[in-house]
Amino acid sequence: MTDDTAASELPQRRRSLIAAGIVIGILALTIAAASAMTGVRLFSIQTPSMGETAPVGSLVVTQPQAQYDVGEIVTFTIDDRTVTHRIVGASGGTFTTRGDMNGSTDGWSLSPDAVIGRVVLIAPGAGFALTAAPWLLLGAVLTEAVTWLRRARAGWLWSVRFIGWSTVTTAVSLWLRPWFNVRLLDYRPAPDEGVLMHIVNTGILPVMARATRLVSGQDASVLSTDRLPNGAFTLAPVPDPSWPVRLLLIAACLLPFLGALLVRPTDPEPSPTGLRLRPDRRGGRVVIPATILTIVTVVVLVTVSTSTAAFSATVRNSADVAGTNPFFTCRDAESYVGPGSTWAAYRLSGTGTLTEGDFSGNGRTGTYAQPRATVSNVGCTRDAPQRSVSFTGSQCLYVPGSQTSPNVFSIEAWFQTSSTSNGRIMGFSDGVLSSNDGSWDRLIYLDATGRVVFGIFPGTTVTVASPAGQNFADGAWHHVVATLSSAGMTLYVDGALVGARADQTAGQNFTGTWKIGCGQLRFWTNGSAVGVMDYDGPDHFTGLIQYAAIYTRALSADEVRWHYAAGR
Repeated sequence: MTDDTAASELPQRRRSLIAAGIVIGILALTIAAASAMTGVRLFSIQTPSMGETAPVGSLVVTQPQAQYDVGEIVTFTIDDRTVTHRIVGASGGTFTTRGDMNGSTDGWSLSPDAVIGRVVLIAPGAGFALTAAPWLLLGAVLTEAVTWLRRARAGWLWSVRFIGWSTVTTAVSLWLRPWFNVRLLDYRPAPDEGVLMHIVNTGILPVMARATRLVSGQDASVLSTDRLPNGAFTLAPVPDPSWPVRLLLIAACLLPFLGALLVRPTDPEPSPTGLRLRPDRRGGRVVIPATILTIVTVVVLVTVSTSTAAFSATVRNSADVAGTNPFFTCRDAESYVGPGSTWAAYRLSGTGTLTEGDFSGNGRTGTYAQPRATVSNVGCTRDAPQRSVSFTGSQCLYVPGSQTSPNVFSIEAWFQTSSTSNGRIMGFSDGVLSSNDGSWDRLIYLDATGRVVFGIFPGTTVTVASPAGQNFADGAWHHVVATLSSAGMTLYVDGALVGARADQTAGQNFTGTWKIGCGQLRFWTNGSAVGVMDYDGPDHFTGLIQYAAIYTRALSADEVRWHYAAGR
């Protein structure tokens, strides 16, 4: 083929591409119109909570219904998230939902108005294709654009195409990991030796985890006794497709190579002198890069994409401490609540001096009363950096943004102290950038005996506290969450509910801001009581604080347990 011949084919290729674009556009408009008229929606499953019913990467098709019944799988929106779970109960005009693989029901009451539709079709694996399609199309368009930069012979054009298509497909496969992938959900000590790792297969094809074979969406607890040099236990699942599937995968990987062999250079026409010019072998350039990409793709498919499924877990204090939830860092646990339900979240372990960044996404950068001092003693043992902020009786972190009488909230922090009769760990008051408050309310503190206390002031002091006899000013790290909502007051310490009142649902009516580590504590209460004011605490906390957050809804008991386990 001559340069002129290649050039003459360009208009035809452009016409073909324009036609393909028109067809894709018409198809997209048709699907959008059908969706608008019927209410049918398409979603790709991103998390493994529905187990084998709708594994990760499944495409679910939903359609609105006049009514929804217990047992049906529905897609709904909650807290700025889209969730697909099964209805397991209905009461008082609301639904209770749960993922098939979850051990407990969801921590919300679902209104029928929040339901997008009932799941009418589940196509395992098709969700990966839906997610990948725009990126594959973009890669194909960019690849074709590169061929337009140079009007050359077919060998060069097809070498660019094969390289571009193969590279894009490999990159998207590495990103989505549709074929083989495993997630670690939690781990716990084994009764005798080793660690039981709870894992789930989030790929399309089966894997082997030691002697356990997992199909897509299947979970299992697998014993690992293998250790890394640092002492952590490790587990490395491996691909285990059937032989027909293996052959099919190899054939798919060989497609670029086989296509390259079909691109043959055209011998040039004889010259006017009668001499036959040397054939142009540039078409052969297709074979070498296609061969290399084929080898890389096969290696990626059976090795690289599964190497990230090697997990490690460290169990401390013999058999009594281990993570038991899907979050393995405090930051991940607090971030999962989402900016729509979070007022502000701080790690209290950064490197700045007078400011603390808000990692919730809401941009509420906190301000310290004095230059921050950090230490390497931490409560969240898997977070980085391994630092916490020292509150020495004069430090405070002021949270920007005022609120008027927040009566639905959760406040959370990790703390460590050896001082009873301590100041506020967190609280709400009207003093701006100061610990001198005219009104103070919605507080967490340690009383004279080291009990953790949560208090509000609906005209008089009302407190709930951890049980008498346990001193939490013991020099160990502890996790505290307090919530207020229409369900009342609740107080959790180290993941467990320690105090609650259902009859108190509102605090004092005033406009103020949240503070961490400071604020007035005069005329408050030791322990649990109503109307008692026998505690005059200091206006600053003494100890260490890490990972503090304020939420605009009440965390559920499961969420509190997950947040606590994320730091253990």
